[in-house]
Amino acid sequence: MRLEIWAFLIVPLVVLVAVAGGAVLLSERIARTNALTEAEQAATRFTRLLLAPALEGALAQEAGRWDELERLVHARLSDGSMTFLFVWSTDGDIVYSSEPESIGEWYEPSGDLLAAIDGRTVAGIAEVDDQPEASYEHGPTDPSVEVYVPLDLTDRRVVVEAYFSYDGIEQQAAVVRNQLIPLAVGALVVLQLVQLPIATSLARRVRRQETERAELMARSLTASERDRRALAADVHDGPVQDLAGVSYALSALRTSVPDDRRASVDRLVAAVRNAVHSLRVLMIDLYPPDLRGSGLAAALEDLAEPLRNGGLTVEMRTPEVPDLSPDSAAVIYRTAKELLANVGRHADAHTVWVDVEPVEHNRAPAIRLTVSDDGVGFPASGTDKRSEGHLGLRFVADRVRDVGGVLELRDRPGGGASVTAVIPTGFTP
Repeated sequence: MRLEIWAFLIVPLVVLVAVAGGAVLLSERIARTNALTEAEQAATRFTRLLLAPALEGALAQEAGRWDELERLVHARLSDGSMTFLFVWSTDGDIVYSSEPESIGEWYEPSGDLLAAIDGRTVAGIAEVDDQPEASYEHGPTDPSVEVYVPLDLTDRRVVVEAYFSYDGIEQQAAVVRNQLIPLAVGALVVLQLVQLPIATSLARRVRRQETERAELMARSLTASERDRRALAADVHDGPVQDLAGVSYALSALRTSVPDDRRASVDRLVAAVRNAVHSLRVLMIDLYPPDLRGSGLAAALEDLAEPLRNGGLTVEMRTPEVPDLSPDSAAVIYRTAKELLANVGRHADAHTVWVDVEPVEHNRAPAIRLTVSDDGVGFPASGTDKRSEGHLGLRFVADRVRDVGGVLELRDRPGGGASVTAVIPTGFTP
C-alpha cells in the first residue's frame, strides 16, 4: 500500500515537471509569434507612412530628401526600435542601407526576398548566415527579427528589409512564463492537495478491507479445519470402529462355517478391511498427520509409496522446513497428494521429482513445493477439464490461493510437466 501512495505522490511531481517544461516551450512559441506580428506591423507602418515619401524623393534625387531619409532611419536606430535597414531593388541590388558601405552591393535573392518582390510581407527569425543576402559583413551578427515589406514607388518596386532586436522575444517569453507557469502548476498543486486526502482515505479503506478479508478467511479456514477434524473423529469413532469389529467377528466366525463357505467369508473380510482402509485414507485427507519438523517428509513419503508400488521412481528432497500453521500444513499435504495422484493417473511417467524448500513470499516465510515428472506433459488443449468433470487442479489452485499462495504450471525442460506451489507458512517473522 505504501508503494501505491508513493506512486500517487511521485507521478504528479513528474507531471508538474512536464507541465513546467511544456509551459516554457509554449511561452517561447507565443513570444515568437507575438514578436513576429508586432515587428511586421511596425515595419509596415514605418515603411508605408514614413519611409516611402522620403525614399521616393531621395531615389528621384530631390534636394534634401537623402538627409530626411537619414534622419528617419537614424531616429529608429537610436531609440532601439530597429537595428538594421536595407532597401532592395527587384534585381537584388541594395539601393539604400543603414550601413552606407553596403549601398550598391548585389546579392543572390533569398526565398523571403523573392516572396516580398512578388508582393507579400514576410516576417521571420533571422539567424546569422542563414540567408544569402544577410551574410554580408555589414549585416547583423546576432539572431534578429527580420521583416520584408514590399513597397511600390511611382516608377518601381523595392523591398524594405528591417531588422529588430531579438531581446524583445526573450522578454516576452519571460512575461508569458511568469503568467503561464504559476497558473498551470498552481492548478495542479491545488488538485493534488485536494486528491491527497481522498487517496489516503481510499488507501486506508482498502487496507481495512484487506485486513477484514484476511481475518474472515482465517476464521473460515479455522472453522473448516475444525469441521474436518470433527468429521474425521466421527468417522474414526463410528464407521471405522464398527467395520473393524465386523472384520474381527467375521474372522472369528470363519472356523465355525463349513469349508465350502470359508471362501465367501474371506472375501467379506477382505471387503470390510478395504472399506476400513478407504475410510482411514479419507480420515487422513480430512485431518492430515502432524507435519511439523520431520513430519512433512514422512507424510510425503507415505503419499509417494503408491507410486513406487506402481513401478515409478520417486526422488524426494525434503530438507528441514520452518514451523507451519495447521491451515498451511493441510494445504501443502493436500496439494502434494493431488499432484502425485495426477502423475499416477495421467502422466505416463517413469520418474517423479518432489522438491520442498523454504522460501519467501510477499516478504513472509513460505514453502515451495515442486512436483515434476518425465511423462507426457500437459495436454495441448489446456488443463481446465471442468467440462469433463475433472476438478483436481482447479481445487488445488483455489486451495493454494485461499491461504495467500500461488500455483504455477509449466512444461518441464527435457519433457514432462512441472507444478510449483508457493504456500505461506502462516507465521510472520
